[in-house]
Amino acid sequence: MSKYLRINQRFIRRRWLDFRNGHSIYLIFVLTFTNFILITYNFAIKQIPILGDAISLPVFIVLFALVYIPVSMLIGYWHRKHQYSVENEALINQNWVWAWIMQYQIRLIKGKTTKKEDEFVITYLNDILKRTNKTELMAKDEDSTTSNSNEEKKG
Repeated sequence: MSKYLRINQRFIRRRWLDFRNGHSIYLIFVLTFTNFILITYNFAIKQIPILGDAISLPVFIVLFALVYIPVSMLIGYWHRKHQYSVENEALINQNWVWAWIMQYQIRLIKGKTTKKEDEFVITYLNDILKRTNKTELMAKDEDSTTSNSNEEKKG
């Protein structure tokens, strides 16, 4: 029963996340556009008796909610499955602070990674620093990808 409850809670939380993302990222523009349409409807179309009597506001609200909530959940689900990794990579590739701090951390723990890993990561981070014109933050030591065992022994 506990496992079922956990799965059910996770399912509900993911649907809540999908709903929020679909609403806040994609559909808020549609809402503002809908607001404009509703204002126009209430102050122009509604004033014409033949058109204004065709549909009531409560019927409109129910129909809108029945369509809006599932659509926003589906869009949020699609976004979570397809867009998060693209957005995160784009943000990291432009974030010079992240590159500088990560470079500093890698240099602190050098003894725990391979030389090939160090070279790859330092090159990757240096490319970000160069691309964002922050070359003054690049490593200034002679060999930023290998550890100096003499310094480690002294410390």
